[in-house]
Amino acid sequence: MGLIQGERTPLYDLALKKMEEFIKDGTWPPGEKLPSEAKLSKEFGISRMTLREALRVLEEENLITKQQGVGTFVRSRAVIESGIEELFSVTTAIEREGMSAGTTGLSISILPSDKEESEKLCIEKNELIYRIERVRTADGESMVYCIDRIPVKILGEDMDIFSQSLFRLLEEKYNIRIAYAVSDIIPINYHPVASKKLGLGKNHAILLLNQVHYDQDDRAILYSSNFFKPDKFRFYVLRKRV
Repeated sequence: MGLIQGERTPLYDLALKKMEEFIKDGTWPPGEKLPSEAKLSKEFGISRMTLREALRVLEEENLITKQQGVGTFVRSRAVIESGIEELFSVTTAIEREGMSAGTTGLSISILPSDKEESEKLCIEKNELIYRIERVRTADGESMVYCIDRIPVKILGEDMDIFSQSLFRLLEEKYNIRIAYAVSDIIPINYHPVASKKLGLGKNHAILLLNQVHYDQDDRAILYSSNFFKPDKFRFYVLRKRV
């Protein structure tokens, strides 16, 4: 007899509730791959059709995620949430959740800007920029792969090495305050560098946030590309009726 047979409630509801229970009580922990459909059908004593309907609902509830050709996994809870209309540093977002913000793989280079970078920063093509690459961590876990570009003429050629918030460095060292940003949110399936930096496979999606940051004088200061782990960051939008 299966795990839910013998009950009077419809098998579909029982299977759904039992799987929700397994996920919420940690029997199936975040990130765990679920057993095959054949094994689950046998364990619950239900047909594959009934099982698939229950799995469909779990996916709609964002409790599981399916990766084509790989399997079905328990979705990790987003640990950092923010309104997309709120301009924040990654450091601030991590720290306000009570976690310790860190940095690994910091690299600072001076390079000529390409066409996209020059257009975003309103500078001439091949003008020198700082290109800053790093992985931001929360309690030691990789969360965001960041690429930041700043015109060298804004900071001079003696940019300080830093480990945490770039916003904070700009304010404290260079007296530059980021006032607002124009953002593009782009879901991507795979990025050869970001996926590797974040420890993600080819079947894991990434959330890319491209932003041009401006100071109070409407001067383009910073062009950033932040690749977020989608199971660790959740962005939401507050929409008001007009």
